[in-house]
Amino acid sequence: MVLMSRYHVVATMGVLLSLTSCADTDFVMRPPAPEKLPSAEAPTFEITDSVINVPVQLDLSGFLHAANDPKVTPKKFDHWGSFIKHPKGGDYKYYAEREDFAVEPFDFPQAGRAEPGVSIQDRSLRDWWKDVELSGSSLFVSAPLRYKIGLRPHSVGGTSGQCGEGNEWPKRAALNGNIAMAMTPNYGVSASLRGVTANPLDPCRLPTADLDVQEAVNAKLSDHAKDGLTHAVSHLNGLTVKSHAEDVWSALRNPIQLEQDAWLLLNIDTVGHRGFSKDGHIVKNTLEITAHPVIVYGAEPPATPAALPSLETEPTSAEFRGVADVQRAYPGRQPSSRGFHVLADTRVDYSTLSTSLSNRLRGKRVVHKGYAVQMTGAKISGLGANQVLLRVDFTGDARGHVYLIGKPEINAMTQTVYLSGLRYDLKTAHLLQSTAPDWLYHAPLREAITPEIVLGVTPIIDRLHDLLKTGLNRTLSPIVSMQGAVTSMPGIAVFADMDALSIRAMSNGTLTVTVDGTP
Repeated sequence: MVLMSRYHVVATMGVLLSLTSCADTDFVMRPPAPEKLPSAEAPTFEITDSVINVPVQLDLSGFLHAANDPKVTPKKFDHWGSFIKHPKGGDYKYYAEREDFAVEPFDFPQAGRAEPGVSIQDRSLRDWWKDVELSGSSLFVSAPLRYKIGLRPHSVGGTSGQCGEGNEWPKRAALNGNIAMAMTPNYGVSASLRGVTANPLDPCRLPTADLDVQEAVNAKLSDHAKDGLTHAVSHLNGLTVKSHAEDVWSALRNPIQLEQDAWLLLNIDTVGHRGFSKDGHIVKNTLEITAHPVIVYGAEPPATPAALPSLETEPTSAEFRGVADVQRAYPGRQPSSRGFHVLADTRVDYSTLSTSLSNRLRGKRVVHKGYAVQMTGAKISGLGANQVLLRVDFTGDARGHVYLIGKPEINAMTQTVYLSGLRYDLKTAHLLQSTAPDWLYHAPLREAITPEIVLGVTPIIDRLHDLLKTGLNRTLSPIVSMQGAVTSMPGIAVFADMDALSIRAMSNGTLTVTVDGTP
């Protein structure tokens, strides 16, 4: 009887120990899913104004034809048959002939800067600009000049003089015109003559020291050319680029389809004027359209409803006269960047992320104090309030699942998305602290999961990059086409919607629009 009692005691203790061991090594962890939080609006992102360059041409052939017409601007300045009284005494005479005016580069004033391959005489031609204070855009014209000067003394016994004849003929000079040129709010050209100067390359060395005859002749030659150039400038004021601007504006208002249910909206805003550049008798006038481009998804959005706005112009300088005074003060702001930037969001659904994360976590073991669990899968979902809910399933010495919560962040250096502040949700933490075995509570489960929750966004953005690059290089209408470049497109932000992860990228590049295929 005693033996039987002892047997039952031993058997009972064995069963109890077995149950205790089973409870320690086969703990079931199944916390309920946390409640969804209120959804949050994706944060706005302020971007620099984008600039769309629109080169258009101004044909100056009409102006040059008028400037070179001998009936408008004389080609011969003949005052050799009679002397002119100099204010300081003495008499002088002169004769000059000019060649045709040509438009100089817009960076023509280069006084004092040595240039390889340019003679000292050619550089001296530019020295006359060094004391001219320029504002706005200037059109420079220049005509080669040949001249001679004669001098008669103002007293008996004085020395007469002459230069520019015989072996010296002819002396070289240039007639240089400075024309203030800008754009009006109605997309027309506004121009006026700032001044004309005769600049000798071979100054006359006359024997009279107290008479500046060369300066007097320079002034006379300038006066002769001034009226003709003033008349010629009126041909510039008839030029306009409004029809080209209207064609471009109309084409850019419409959404640009990138692929099925993906659209580029340029959101064009204002039109400004960068300045002029020269190519022969053609002057290139670059308009700058400010825009706030974005990529949107879904059905085709409506076109921008606005009509072509007035051209934002710079304030006129005090040197403008006559027609140039029609310009108004500059009403707006200059774009802070001349680049072209597109804000784009691309969405990655949570099922795709869950599959990717499950593949990385499946089979990963966490060992602590001789006990181990092995992860079998994971699921990511939106929790609300820009947070992500992560469920990780495991089996082994304990089985079940845990819930973790984190906020998506983007690493700009590595272009990866991770979950910051990853933590157990409240109910999971409560079970781990109150009922889970000590080894599971202290097991580094969260630490093992955290490094695996890294999403590389480069492949996603590369696809967006290629999509945008194709979209920026196309024909918009029979006469308007775009040529764009995307130099970079980094991810800049991430946001957790309820049904997908939204990756925000900002492209950097340039966009030029041409009319009739020729800028």
